Amino acid sequence: MDSEGLDLVFQPKFNCARGTVCGVEVLARWPGASAPWQRPDCFIRLAEREGLAPELDLHVLKKALRQLARLPAQTRRALKTVSINVSAVSAQDARFLQSVKGLLSSRPHPKLMFELTETAPIHQLSVVRKGFEALSHYGIDLSLDDFLCGHATLNLLTALPVREIKIDKRDVARLGTPAGYGRVAGLIDLARQGEISVTAEGVETREQWQALRALGCDSAQGFWLSRPLPLAEVVTLIGQLHEDARAVRPDLWSEGVSQHQLRPRISRA
Repeated sequence: MDSEGLDLVFQPKFNCARGTVCGVEVLARWPGASAPWQRPDCFIRLAEREGLAPELDLHVLKKALRQLARLPAQTRRALKTVSINVSAVSAQDARFLQSVKGLLSSRPHPKLMFELTETAPIHQLSVVRKGFEALSHYGIDLSLDDFLCGHATLNLLTALPVREIKIDKRDVARLGTPAGYGRVAGLIDLARQGEISVTAEGVETREQWQALRALGCDSAQGFWLSRPLPLAEVVTLIGQLHEDARAVRPDLWSEGVSQHQLRPRISRA
């Protein structure tokens, strides 16, 4: 972090009804990672364990805002939200919350969604609630990442000002089974009751994409739609989809958008 060594990639989020990019999730990557502990799921938990999560989350936020500030106007308009992962450790840290307020009050910024990750427990729920209520005045919404996994429990829906839940990729992977389909349908219905939006992660097949659309899921992300991309490639992707009117017919997609094939191929059958 001190050497600006961590890289950022951006996972596009697609509007399920329209098939257009509606946001991105910011992801940290260790350049040239070779050791197992350099994988994101490992070094992020390591940061939580060593008390470095607030510093890591603030580092990612600062770096993302610098990169996003250089986006062309068309891309900024397309990205309704920019999602950034925030550890529960950070959300309970008063210095982190104050640093975020100072950072956002000093510069223009896109609409932000802080995804509260499921990897650490919340011991001071009132602190987290008050913190996110205060951050809402700076244009930050709260999302629960990997809902009903780890520490992302049901009670957080009523205890915190949640605006989005994210369906875990393991639940999306089971959409092809009656039990899995019913679970995802139940999560979407639950969110609808609270006027909370839903994003599904880990979409890897056309069948999963179609099932989520049929269930009324708001947005989705995953390798079938697009791998995480450098920001310059996100700009290219949005530009190409904007030019291609067929992007508004997601029901005709035969393949998702990938890092190597930016334009979705359309089945005429």
